[in-house]
Amino acid sequence: MGATNNPRGPRPKPEEDEASPNTPTTTTTTTTTPNTTTTTATTNTLPPPVPQKHHHQATADPLAHFLAIPWTARLLTDPAAFGIVVSDRRPLASGDKQFVRSVLSSATTVRACVTFFLRLPPQGAEKKGVVPVSKSRALLQGGGPRDGEDPERPFLLFNALLDLGEDLCGHKGTMHGGALGVLLDETMCAAADNQTQYAFTATMHTSFLRPVRLPGPVIVRSRVVRRERRKIYVRGTIEDSEGNIMTESEAMVVDKTPNKSAKL
Repeated sequence: MGATNNPRGPRPKPEEDEASPNTPTTTTTTTTTPNTTTTTATTNTLPPPVPQKHHHQATADPLAHFLAIPWTARLLTDPAAFGIVVSDRRPLASGDKQFVRSVLSSATTVRACVTFFLRLPPQGAEKKGVVPVSKSRALLQGGGPRDGEDPERPFLLFNALLDLGEDLCGHKGTMHGGALGVLLDETMCAAADNQTQYAFTATMHTSFLRPVRLPGPVIVRSRVVRRERRKIYVRGTIEDSEGNIMTESEAMVVDKTPNKSAKL
């Protein structure tokens, strides 16, 4: 995967999809399909263990792993969180996403991965005194009809909890900048997936604000902030347990869905 001209490939068929982000979760279930294991959790409820053979991650039960860490558990048990997914890292028959599902799925790279969504209130509807979801104002801005948001395809905040290993280091104990870019590219495109079936990352700009110390967990957040026909503008951050912004990025993703009539 590269930062530019990055083919995402067509979205998985319904039985391969990892999440259905448009409906909030209200129950605790574990569902396994040929290429997907999805676990949804309600507040203060520990979901059943997810068998390792169904997600191909180095950690046997990624959800229980993050629920055992206080700061990540708070995020997962937030009533606003929904669409919680233990990411399926098994290789696809098509060969797509091989780098993420193979190289970035080991006990020394990405040791555990769980994703979830959050809906944000409309611009200007934030309650006084309420702590924002992220310290990144750019990530939380945008949306609504003026920015091309379709109510049936809302600009959801996509969140990925990742436990990262030492093989992602550039210098000892510090994550490699290129690896940070890969994680942001993947999560920003995941946020864009709610807007399109097939897309390329056309441009991407990343700012490295603080070193990411390894090994350990981080949260990677991403969200579409504007859409102009085929052009989808996305922002992303990598944050630590205190909510500090370690790395931030913005990208323009081009919708390349076949037979789409919209023009650039």
